[in-house]
Amino acid sequence: MLFAKNKIIISLFLAVLSIVLFFSIKLWFNWDFITISSHGFFAILICVVMSFVIGSGLMALAFFSSKYGYDEKVDHDLESLIDKFKKS
Repeated sequence: MLFAKNKIIISLFLAVLSIVLFFSIKLWFNWDFITISSHGFFAILICVVMSFVIGSGLMALAFFSSKYGYDEKVDHDLESLIDKFKKS
């Protein structure tokens, strides 16, 4: 049963992804009235690369903190924090 659910979810995801890609590519090639210079394409490329680098770095930090136990060191006792700030 679980395998069938996963198969349905994956096939729906791939269907939505293919529809989005189809219309994105179709729209990209039909926009003849918009011109982007080489500087514009370079700026888009830099933004995409930097977004990927920042996202990868943040995910690496999340995995690093989880692997080396930094997540367990955090005090999650919210009740004591709420009481502490109510007294102030």
